[in-house]
Amino acid sequence: MTMDHFPEAINATPDPTLVVDGDGVVHAGTPSVETVFGLDPDDLSGRAIGDVFEDPTELDWGRVASPPSVVDRDDGEAGAAGDAEGVAPGGAEGSAPGDGEESAPLGGEEARAERDGSRHDVTALIETTRAGEARSMADGFELAVRRGDGVLVPVRVSVGPFELGGDPYAVVTAIDVTNERTRRLALQRRTKTLECLHEATRELLKTTDRETAAEAAVSYVDDVLGHPIAAIWLYDERENALEPIVWTDTADDVVGEHPTFAADEPSITWEVFESGEPTYVADVHDDPDRHSDDATIRSELVVPLGRYGVLNVGATAPEAFDDSDLAVARIWAATVTMVLVRIERERQLRRREAEIARERDRLEEFASLVSHDLRSPLNVATGNLEIVTERLAEESVDVEELGAVERSLDRMDVLIEDLLALARQGASIDETEPVALPDLVAECWETVDTESATIAVETDAVVAADRSRLRQALENLIANAVAHAGPDVAVTVGALDDGFYLEDDGPGVDPEDRGEVFEAGVTTDHDGTGFGLKIVAEVAEAHGWAVELAESEAGGARFEFRGVDLDPGDG
Repeated sequence: MTMDHFPEAINATPDPTLVVDGDGVVHAGTPSVETVFGLDPDDLSGRAIGDVFEDPTELDWGRVASPPSVVDRDDGEAGAAGDAEGVAPGGAEGSAPGDGEESAPLGGEEARAERDGSRHDVTALIETTRAGEARSMADGFELAVRRGDGVLVPVRVSVGPFELGGDPYAVVTAIDVTNERTRRLALQRRTKTLECLHEATRELLKTTDRETAAEAAVSYVDDVLGHPIAAIWLYDERENALEPIVWTDTADDVVGEHPTFAADEPSITWEVFESGEPTYVADVHDDPDRHSDDATIRSELVVPLGRYGVLNVGATAPEAFDDSDLAVARIWAATVTMVLVRIERERQLRRREAEIARERDRLEEFASLVSHDLRSPLNVATGNLEIVTERLAEESVDVEELGAVERSLDRMDVLIEDLLALARQGASIDETEPVALPDLVAECWETVDTESATIAVETDAVVAADRSRLRQALENLIANAVAHAGPDVAVTVGALDDGFYLEDDGPGVDPEDRGEVFEAGVTTDHDGTGFGLKIVAEVAEAHGWAVELAESEAGGARFEFRGVDLDPGDG
């Protein structure tokens, strides 16, 4: 029977179409059946529809460069062709079946079938045609047709029942959906790659040293790229060479002993490290810079890890990588490099913190020893001075030089206190409390020898601070103002938008010297050690504040504290 026995509209259908009877037997086919699938409609006549279509599970889609996690199913088998968008053997990409690669699932059709009650197998198609049911292309069957050249092609099949002479028939149309599935699989691959990159990055960020980071980076190459042969070389500055640090088990089996790449020997790896440019070598045997003439690796991706080393991903076959592989490898290498930078900085920070801790311990030990050794003779001198002063007073003898001695002893006592305070400023501030500036300034003014100086507090601000440490800083600033500007200095404390200031009307500090006044040993007066202002800077830093020396409106020194946590309830 030919298409002439059926409505002309069927024969005009552009897509491959078969006419089957109620028993599922093919009676005719449109010319497009031969055009698209290379199948002679006349040869199909009289054959069961099950001889034309095959279940998707029988398809072998060839190699799909997807991570193993995409391939593996809960039952341990590769996914069905009905879940894929791959390219059939002989198509635009992939290799022939049997090259050792696994097939990929084709889109989760089993899950969809379970959800909507549909089935995608030849038996379901036959049952539908016999029952005279209709299935549109939108909800058609996902099956396969074996072309005349033997290649299986994924198709979507619709069924349209009709009657002719009282007998039931069905129009069965099949559309080649290879391109649609290929696009879907490409999207699947990109999604899974991004998921793998995200997971791998999370794990990599947990590492704390270079070797562990390298090990984690290599362990995820197979997941991210789908290639099991990989290794990382890290740069040894002393040897001026790239040393192999970690490699996958497959790389160990294939390559064996991994070489060291030195600057004075030709190698693709060293060239990439030196240039900083990723390289794809389609066939290592054709590259004159190859390290060895008998290398088992035929193609490889070599991507630099900044100044830290190189990541190599290899394959035993030539031309095993494409542009997408190189793009993903570059992203992964950039991630690994970022982690290596972070690890190095953290190591430097830990080393610096340890050095600072040792320096502070030594300084505090030194200060304690000096304080202990100076206190005894200082107390003896002070006591004897009091005795002498009392005796001379009883005899009505006034010795002017004794005042200078007393001031010197008092100054020595202040210097000892400053030395101890400076040595102990390294402790961080764990807790703060609301501190009213006017009250604290008043306390400081009472404890510092201000002579005939005056002070004006033009703020009622409350700050979050360590009261003892802040008091120490303010006392040093007040003492510095009196010492630097003279006994009649006028001191003012006021508020800023994000902090407060303390200023005086003295001669100020030369702008060229303002950047150095907070360094230890630098002083703005003739009698000090510079420890006082160093302590001020240390207190500000411990609170997380910034302190700057500027010029007051009167031309004196103005110390501004910014970044201060002000109580929002204050005035």
